[in-house]
Amino acid sequence: MSAITIVNLVIFAAVLIKDWGHNRVTVFAVLRPLLFTAVIVPFFLPKFDTAGDGLALEAASIGGGIVLGALACAMLRVSVDESGQGWYDAGWAYVAFWTAITVLRQLFIYGCQHWFARDLGRFLIDNHISVAAFADSILFFTLALVVTTRAGILLRSRMPSARPVPSAA
Repeated sequence: MSAITIVNLVIFAAVLIKDWGHNRVTVFAVLRPLLFTAVIVPFFLPKFDTAGDGLALEAASIGGGIVLGALACAMLRVSVDESGQGWYDAGWAYVAFWTAITVLRQLFIYGCQHWFARDLGRFLIDNHISVAAFADSILFFTLALVVTTRAGILLRSRMPSARPVPSAA
């Protein structure tokens, strides 16, 4: 099993274990993926591109992760109770979304290794993209997805629309 597959499956499991059900919104819940990123990046990103098409691919993957992270966050119900504590609820749609993203990402990785390795190699050579930048872009996509979802939860819990309506007593 490749290192990127292990990372993807660990992230998938961690997200679902943490998010399933009714959960409190805390700053640590948002910081956790950032801490995870700080720990994982040095091990799996030996060299990322800082210029050219490799950098463009890495940036595009971050953009895709942000878009899908916002979509994942939209599948959560975020509310604030009377005490001001934020809460979010992750249901089956959220689990199905993460499952689909993980399965598609794993199929893509498998395809890169077995189905269209030659075409991918030609694409990388023709566009002057390193294999490291390509692998990094897959990881960046995943991390951007997680971080965006968490940041979205925190932001939505702070919005006035999440606040409870005071009861008329």
